Amino acid sequence: MPDGVTGGLARVLIIYDTRYGSTKTVARWIAEGAASERHVEVVVRNVAEADPRGFDLIVIGSPIYEEHPLPSVVNFLAANRDRLIDKDLALFVVCVDYGAMPKEELVHRYVADLQARAAGRVRAIEVFGGYLDVEKLSDTDRKLIEDFAKLMGVPITQVNKLDKQRARKFGAQVAHFLERP
Repeated sequence: MPDGVTGGLARVLIIYDTRYGSTKTVARWIAEGAASERHVEVVVRNVAEADPRGFDLIVIGSPIYEEHPLPSVVNFLAANRDRLIDKDLALFVVCVDYGAMPKEELVHRYVADLQARAAGRVRAIEVFGGYLDVEKLSDTDRKLIEDFAKLMGVPITQVNKLDKQRARKFGAQVAHFLERP
């Protein structure tokens, strides 16, 4: 039986940070998938409001900016290292990769930053596609995207690689880690 579960529902905390909303959307879809498993209670929190105490499984997600997870998520892992050390963890990132890299390379490149800082038992990792609306970008982010697109030789366009079914499937998968005999 997972830590803290005494016959009631196992508790799952999904933590995320976001810049433009894609990671929040994916976190909520993961929560829907986890909640579809009847033996769990799911709570979704922005990293600034998250407290991992009292949860059996922690799912942590970040968008990728400038080739790295957001500092707020990395800092959360460092600040809560002692609270996470005996927890089951799942990690995810959301990025718009323009299809330039195979998934295995994306996992290695982007999730490795989080995994290296995660003190708990990392049970699952995933990379999800994101959503990019060029019109909503800050000037700084627009310049970064323009430079990246130029480097990759691709046009700057709106990109939507969000996949609700895949995120829900991941949520159900991680909830299965908490099944009781």
